[in-house]
Amino acid sequence: MRAEFRASLEELMDDYSKQVGRLNEMQRDLDKVSATATRPDGLVTVVVGPRGQVQDIRLDPRVYRRLDSDELSRAIMQLIGEATTDVSEQMKKIMTPFMPEGLSYETTLGKDGDFTAFLPKPSAASGEEPGEEAKS
Repeated sequence: MRAEFRASLEELMDDYSKQVGRLNEMQRDLDKVSATATRPDGLVTVVVGPRGQVQDIRLDPRVYRRLDSDELSRAIMQLIGEATTDVSEQMKKIMTPFMPEGLSYETTLGKDGDFTAFLPKPSAASGEEPGEEAKS
C-alpha cells in the first residue's frame, strides 16, 4: 500500500508541476501581448501593451498639416480603442483554455467581468437559503 501511495503522490506532484509550467507559460504569453493600430493614411500609429496601456504614439510629421487638434485627438482615441480591442482578443485567446469549466472568459474576465464567479457558492447550512445568515 505504501508503494501505491508514493506512486499516487508522485503522480499528483507531476501533474502539479505541469500545471505550474503551463501557468508560467501563459503569464509569459500575456506579458508579450501588444497591438498596433494605424490610420489608413499612416499619419498616426498607436501601440497598446499587455494590460491595455498605451506604449507608443507615433505621429508622421505631415499630421500637423493635415489634421487639426480635434481630428488628431479623435484619431488617437479611435486607434487606442482599436488596439485595446485587439489586445483583449489576444488575451482572451490565451486565457480561455485556463478558464474553469462552466465559466466563460466574458463572464469572469471580460469587459463587465465579475471575479466572484471564481468563488465557490456558499453552501446552505441546516436548511438556510444561500445568502441568509443563521439567527441567534
